[in-house]
Amino acid sequence: MILVTGGTGYIGRRVVHRLLEKGEKVRVLARGVRAAQLPDEVEVTTGDVAGGEGLAQAMYGVDRVVHLVAIIREAGDQTFDRVIQQGTENTVSAAKAAGVKKFVYQSALGARDDPRFSYLYAKWRAEQAVINNGPSYTVLRPSVVFGEGDEFITTLAGLVRNPVVPIAGNGRAMFQPIWIEDMVTCLLACLESAHDGEVLEIGGPEHLSYDQMIEVVQDVLGVHRLRVHVPLFAMRPVVQLMEWVLPRPMVTSEQLKMLRIDNVTAIDSVESQFGFRPKRLADGIDYIKR
Repeated sequence: MILVTGGTGYIGRRVVHRLLEKGEKVRVLARGVRAAQLPDEVEVTTGDVAGGEGLAQAMYGVDRVVHLVAIIREAGDQTFDRVIQQGTENTVSAAKAAGVKKFVYQSALGARDDPRFSYLYAKWRAEQAVINNGPSYTVLRPSVVFGEGDEFITTLAGLVRNPVVPIAGNGRAMFQPIWIEDMVTCLLACLESAHDGEVLEIGGPEHLSYDQMIEVVQDVLGVHRLRVHVPLFAMRPVVQLMEWVLPRPMVTSEQLKMLRIDNVTAIDSVESQFGFRPKRLADGIDYIKR
């Protein structure tokens, strides 16, 4: 039995689907009504990793865990510290107590011991919990993930549909976008004995600046737009206002801060560690045309 936390999320649904295709028995730990969207073959148990409720029951009979629960923006008591760090600590402890044999954690490229970047710092502390307190593990750090239903590339496509495209900063921040199916292939490989005790960084086959990703999106949509670079200091009050008045702002202050950090790793990271060549951004975003 494999337990997937965050199995109703964007990446989690793909993980569950691929596990079922392989004939695995899958259990999903879910908090809300989105569990109804899961296939009938999936066993669903309710709980909350941040508070620890339901974790012991969820681990019963489980030999492997895929831990995907995370947030990219804070709201109320759903903070990076509580959901990412504390939630991972609770999940790791429950897995160890239940005798789980393998724990795979999806972190993020750029996770670091630096409290100035709250999201990446919470991811780093969550990694430490996995490394120091859990069963056998693999930590996977992907760059930005793209695919139908994503937020990042879909947001860029929304911007490109405007006559003028505002770009936060100088547009030179580097990314290494990885297709969701390629990312899931890597994650499922980590469920096996390969890469035990490793922290792996992965990304697609290209290093692209923010400006270059906008160009790729424009090419796929068949449009050309004027781009206006807005200094980060000028964006901050606008983004802060959006956070105050919108339930799901297009960008957050934390995401704005992270534009100061390149989000890349070795260009052959997937090929060298998993033995296949991942898809290019331009070859995997036809969904933005719909």
